[in-house]
Amino acid sequence: MLRHPLNIGIDIGHHSVKAVVLSQKKERLELVAFTEAVLPASVINDQHSVNTPALLSVIRQLKKSLPFGASRVVLALPDSAVINKVIQIDTNLSDEEAEFAVTQALSASAPFPVEELWFDFYPLTLDAMASTAIVPYQIIAARRDTIDSRIAAIRKAGLKPRVVELQTHALLWIAAHTIEHSVLHEQWGIVDIGKCCTEFCVKPPGAAAYHRELAFGTRYIDKTVGGDTDAISVFTSSQAEAAQFTQQLAEQLRRQLQLYNSTHSRSQIKGIWLSGGGQHVVVDELLERLLNIEVQWMNPFRHLPCSKKLGEIAENSFYSQYAVATGLALRGMAA
Repeated sequence: MLRHPLNIGIDIGHHSVKAVVLSQKKERLELVAFTEAVLPASVINDQHSVNTPALLSVIRQLKKSLPFGASRVVLALPDSAVINKVIQIDTNLSDEEAEFAVTQALSASAPFPVEELWFDFYPLTLDAMASTAIVPYQIIAARRDTIDSRIAAIRKAGLKPRVVELQTHALLWIAAHTIEHSVLHEQWGIVDIGKCCTEFCVKPPGAAAYHRELAFGTRYIDKTVGGDTDAISVFTSSQAEAAQFTQQLAEQLRRQLQLYNSTHSRSQIKGIWLSGGGQHVVVDELLERLLNIEVQWMNPFRHLPCSKKLGEIAENSFYSQYAVATGLALRGMAA
């Protein structure tokens, strides 16, 4: 009997590494495992590269909680670590000529030498444009060290990296999964609150995804305990601190919602899901009042039946910090 391989989504954040394992059981996806391990300080630098030995240690610790046989991994890069560019390419070019055109475009605009980049490109052509001579191509590039340092840690831990995605795409995967299974007909966005930044993204029907990265995160309210060499960040806050953080978050999001709604009048946002590690520093009821739209915490496991080993734990609790990892695991199932 053929067994479907297990797929792991691994989200490497500034605070911790999170993993979610999914499997295919007949006509449905099943949540098999999820786990989180806190990172030591200074694992990720300002250029988004990671300290491979330190990350490897955490991945090995994480692997102990994963089911036997789980090895296929989908990773994500923060959008700020990626160069996104659209160029026009002649449809009559060969694959080699198209790649040369992409290389030339990156050489002219990228802040790094093209030799230091890994890149991919694909046409954005609709069927109706198939006969045109010039078509737009999406280029996605990132520094080799940014990708290679993560891949090295994953491989040394005995896992098999298969896809490197954008964090925004992972969020949109879990949002689409939630919309599909909750029969939601209104336009919702998703806000992922991280330690160093907050991601806001939404996928309006028939249009490109809308994404903004905000330089605002939970580090503004973190408590740090322990010495300089063994410090641990814990997300705790007083009621007043949580209210202040929520008001600051609302100010950041209000501008983004106004900008999005002004350019997407036919797909106005009616609500947002909150994800990430801000459960203890964001007051969702207050945020809802301040933004005047519906606000809910994302439970990425709500529409994923659990294995017997997990029981009902994942369905009856909030695990919004696993949204990116779950989106990546969903991406792995679709690959």
